[in-house]
Amino acid sequence: MPTSNINVNKRATTWVYLCNDRNFTGYCAHIPSAPSECVPLAGDLNNLVSSAGPDQGSFCYFFVNPNCDTNADFFHVGYPGVADLSVTPVNGPPGSTRNFEDKLSSYFCVNE
Repeated sequence: MPTSNINVNKRATTWVYLCNDRNFTGYCAHIPSAPSECVPLAGDLNNLVSSAGPDQGSFCYFFVNPNCDTNADFFHVGYPGVADLSVTPVNGPPGSTRNFEDKLSSYFCVNE
């Protein structure tokens, strides 16, 4: 019986792009993390993010509380992300009053 040497690996790293101005402008950071790893935002981005998005092939959850705490508001998004976190709703139902601009403190991403 023939054998195959095909090595199928899921990506070991997810990436997210965060910016402190709308439309992915201003100060931006492209941050790597392990899939499902909760990443607390450093001082240069904590409560300062105005646009956020994962790289293609990833899906991220963003939290207003540190440590990916679901006891407060959070949202999820795939590529290309959200260019303006002040616009409501952000992945919420019509009429939602969620505004996530300058409120994010942590996130985690997974591969699609």
